[in-house]
Amino acid sequence: MIESAFGVLASKPGFIERPDQLQLALLISDCIEGKTSGAFEAPTGLGKSLAALIPAIAHAVDSGKRTVVATYTNVLAEQYWRKDLPLAMSLFEGQRPKAQFLIGRQRYACLTAMEELPRAEMSAYKNSAELGIEAELRSSARKFGRELTELWHKMAAPPVCPGRLCGNYQNCYYYTARRGAEKASLVITNHSVVIQDALLKKASEGELSMLGDYDFLVIDEAHDFPQAAFSSLEFELSEPKLGLMAAISQRMQGALQPLSLEAGRPGEWNVLCDGFREILTGFQRRMGAHTSELGSGILRATPAELFQHPQVKARSTPGSDGLANQLATEISSGTLQFVRNVEELLGAWRKEGDISATQADDAADAIHNYCMYLREFAVGCHMLFAEDGDDYGVGVTYVAGGGQRATLVRRDVIGLIEPLRELIWSKTPSVSMSATLATDGNFDFYRRMTGATPDFEEILPSPFDFASQAALYLPKNGAIPDPTLARKNGTEDEYFDAIALEVSEIIAAARGRTLVLFHSKREMEAVHQRVVASPEHPIYMQWGASVGWVGERFKKDIHSSLFAVRSFWTGFDAPGETLSCVVLVRVPFEVPVDPPAVARMAWLQTQGLDPFAAYSLPNAKMLIRQGAGRLVRCASDQGVIALLDPRVRTKNYGDEILENMPKGMLVFDEIEEALASVGLTPTPT
Repeated sequence: MIESAFGVLASKPGFIERPDQLQLALLISDCIEGKTSGAFEAPTGLGKSLAALIPAIAHAVDSGKRTVVATYTNVLAEQYWRKDLPLAMSLFEGQRPKAQFLIGRQRYACLTAMEELPRAEMSAYKNSAELGIEAELRSSARKFGRELTELWHKMAAPPVCPGRLCGNYQNCYYYTARRGAEKASLVITNHSVVIQDALLKKASEGELSMLGDYDFLVIDEAHDFPQAAFSSLEFELSEPKLGLMAAISQRMQGALQPLSLEAGRPGEWNVLCDGFREILTGFQRRMGAHTSELGSGILRATPAELFQHPQVKARSTPGSDGLANQLATEISSGTLQFVRNVEELLGAWRKEGDISATQADDAADAIHNYCMYLREFAVGCHMLFAEDGDDYGVGVTYVAGGGQRATLVRRDVIGLIEPLRELIWSKTPSVSMSATLATDGNFDFYRRMTGATPDFEEILPSPFDFASQAALYLPKNGAIPDPTLARKNGTEDEYFDAIALEVSEIIAAARGRTLVLFHSKREMEAVHQRVVASPEHPIYMQWGASVGWVGERFKKDIHSSLFAVRSFWTGFDAPGETLSCVVLVRVPFEVPVDPPAVARMAWLQTQGLDPFAAYSLPNAKMLIRQGAGRLVRCASDQGVIALLDPRVRTKNYGDEILENMPKGMLVFDEIEEALASVGLTPTPT
């Protein structure tokens, strides 16, 4: 069936045969059929999306197996749904399996919230929206930038709602997608939803689910899967978070207000809800008042040997853990007590005949989601300082903020092996795939980071000829100072000046068309201030929420350049003339400054590992591969990868970094020669 589908695909206009695309599809099919797991590197241009979808559809048709395909971002998930899935479905004659798209709740519009907004604008959205998601607002709204963002905040689904007791439940974009996902043979989603689904199943002992039971999981862009896991497993206690809990109690109060009136006991209900919000307000004041006392640093780390590590001890805040622990414990107890009081009050109304059994059941349903959310928050507060750590392995609890920023107490998991084994790997066979999943020609780093134990591994060759399509530019020795020494010696201004000069010359020679990738926002802004740009070659810079907007501006303005940070190292696609040079300003080593990074390095040392060799270097290699991968996206692309970090010439690990770059590229130390080698005539200097 799979070979037949590829035969139909070969007859499509514009199809370019890729033998390794079929090979990947057959590998994935074998894993689905054999209930085994795999790790596959599928380079850009191979067509891994169709290679995943075709076997998933074939097995759904043939044996009814359910497959979930998850990628890192909502943008990529939407691309799967709108572009790749229709093509894949068209390759099969006869019955086609049901498919569903699902992303996070707050990326959907809320019909109830939309009723409070201008009717004409909301009607335009309803008429044009297929999925009811944030991305579709851009095509229907006559707003841009901040105005568009503010409008979305007003119409977005809340973090928790009454669910099926809402008047708009049957037509709700999110719950319609949820219902569809539980029944579909093929679900397109993102990494975060997969992990949240696993957490929900664990917390409810399998009674609740977002995706239902499924037979196989495809993790696309798997190099980013660890970051999604870290984000999903984190927890923070902050003043804004307490404000959110207060808002949820307000919604609960409104949901049962009519019933309390019918029961003749509205005062009792209002006193309970108002009292809980007063308690939360008090906790908010206490967190703000104790900002200076809490300081900033590590409060606790688990297991115990991690907390005793000298580097962790040096970043700890003696005496603050007692105060933070007390706050967290009291907030947890107060929240759980409120939930118990609500349930007891409803039980009393029912027992005393103030409301009927049916009304009581409806009321319980109405506040079920709210109570579950509050319970999860209370458990999270408790786990911040639980003596045995949390259920998800190695972690660190720390205080951030202080000064002018809101104080927060946060718990980050820093070891993913145990949690992912429990949540994902032990539950369902899976395939992890990415264009840059391997480092040094193997999958050791991915396995060590995630705990994945693939039965099959394969690195497929690139369909592109980098020897003719791309060149590598490395500045001459001495052109740029060592960034590590510059930071230590207090001479970063000289370093920023040198980078700005190089970038200015590259942009001029390439006539714009340059993507400059930085390791930090601070470095990006410092260089941007120093770069000399001409009006013919405008420079756009990534700001807080401007990722989508600035990326589109760069792609449309062919002779522009873009300064960007982490969001653009991976997943950004700008094929064609608009991108002729990718500049990697420095090797993106993690600097162990924030508590999670410090704790991660310390934990590796307690395991007898060298943190640099075991984590920092392989992680940097993977990111460098991702950044370099922005250049050649199709067979007609050509250009230069510029790596400005002088350490690749002077440090022992430099050769290892270069070995992980695309094979076959010629290396130049003059940007004009590099551009000319791939047929790009540089601007005369």
